Amino acid sequence: MRLAYCGLGLADIEAWARFGTEALGLMSADRGELRRLRLDDRAWRIALHPGSEDDIRYAGFECADIVALNARRGALERAGIVCTDLDETELNERQVAAGFHLCDPDGLRFELVIDHEAATSPFQSELVQGFRTGDQGLGHVVLAIGDLDRGVAFFEQIGFAMSDYITVPMGEAQLRIAFMHCNPRHHSLAIAGLPGGKRLNHIMVEVAEVDDVLLGYKRCVEQGYKTGGIGRHPNDQMLSFYVQTPAGFDVEYGWGGRVIAGDWRVEEYDQISIWGHERAA
Repeated sequence: MRLAYCGLGLADIEAWARFGTEALGLMSADRGELRRLRLDDRAWRIALHPGSEDDIRYAGFECADIVALNARRGALERAGIVCTDLDETELNERQVAAGFHLCDPDGLRFELVIDHEAATSPFQSELVQGFRTGDQGLGHVVLAIGDLDRGVAFFEQIGFAMSDYITVPMGEAQLRIAFMHCNPRHHSLAIAGLPGGKRLNHIMVEVAEVDDVLLGYKRCVEQGYKTGGIGRHPNDQMLSFYVQTPAGFDVEYGWGGRVIAGDWRVEEYDQISIWGHERAA
């Protein structure tokens, strides 16, 4: 299973499309009135929907085949989770062969699909040499959730496994973040117990070459986007920076992420970054 795509509800689609293409180096993949972005050989990865929420609307995860999809649905329904087929309009819009949707404990829509369509032309960008996707999918999403333990249990039912935890002070309380994987990428999903506000904290895209992190940071600064400093995380070891998108949530732009391999052991960390990632005021 891998993160195939995300749909965003945006108040200013044009501003986000410019940010995606001119700052991040993504490629326009519009289809009629559908505004979308590419970053590899898939037909699209990020959909831009008109809306006032400036937040994530749905996330799609691709299963290996129809057998895996049906097995996952059966397990979910036996656990009492309602699963609903994507209708013909949704299948056509997502450009997938089959799939169903369900909601997480806080109501966010997740879609499990198969055969996410390939693009009819190569990915091309003058700004970046390419992105690391393949069997690791689009990248990762980090979401706020009301109850962390309930969220972990739900996503384990979908097919995620624990990678590790980070717990850090947040005012007088402690913020605990669970990082979960569903393929060799260290995490395709992370959740933090932060009820209320936006569901989406950030989307991460991973470039193929380390120089593209530095060049991407330079572009974002020069174009006036609010950024933090470049840094490295202790758990996935990603070298990256965060940039605030026109919708208010962030994109993490990284390189060199750790992969899940061998006899994995869940670790506990007490810092978000080994160094760097200073947040802009």
